[in-house]
Amino acid sequence: MRIAICDDEKVFLNDLEQKIYGIISRLDCDVISFSCAEDLLASKDVFDLIFLDIEMGGMDGMSAARQMRSKNNGTPIVFLTSHTEMAIDGYEVGAFRFLKKPVEDEKLKQTLQDIKLMKASMQGVMIKSAGEEIVVVPSEVLFLESDNNNVRIITGSGSFTTRMKLTEAIDIFNRINDTIRKVHRCSAVNLDHVARLRDKEVVLDDGSIVGISRSAYNEFKKELYEHVKKTVR
Repeated sequence: MRIAICDDEKVFLNDLEQKIYGIISRLDCDVISFSCAEDLLASKDVFDLIFLDIEMGGMDGMSAARQMRSKNNGTPIVFLTSHTEMAIDGYEVGAFRFLKKPVEDEKLKQTLQDIKLMKASMQGVMIKSAGEEIVVVPSEVLFLESDNNNVRIITGSGSFTTRMKLTEAIDIFNRINDTIRKVHRCSAVNLDHVARLRDKEVVLDDGSIVGISRSAYNEFKKELYEHVKKTVR
């Protein structure tokens, strides 16, 4: 994993670098430090994660983030700030997270773990459909529907039908991104895409509605709440 840290406080910069190496081995991680936003923007390196101070001399972190996003740079950004009231501005540039300075060890560790999970969820699964091999990214799956030994996989970009049991499909996707849960004997939904839960149905963030059985409701509601608590920090 290649990580950039951009902060104009040298002591903090060095401290954060050492903390990261204390969590992730140097064999698995390469940390590059920048003392100003201009140097970060000029770098040709490709990063998996950027820690970016909001308040710096010269160009501030929010302006740097806007420039990155204008160039279609989708690298996850973790903003560093001493003033949490500034965090709201970060949503316009798709901030992954905000960490208050000085950074707490446990929150840094959790952030790095969550980035690893996010990267893992972007791996693809090969699915055979209509004589073709199709790559499906588990995190993009909205829901699954089964009909005998066929499963229809619905994603944000389309749907695909493959010959397997629903339990097999759930297991395949959950090996990479453990978020698919059954809501009926013939259907399952991705917890990441649930927008609302009603008595007899699950509403997904694309507007799709999936029926939920009475027997599955309580357990699914419990898992959904636990999932939300883990992902919203």
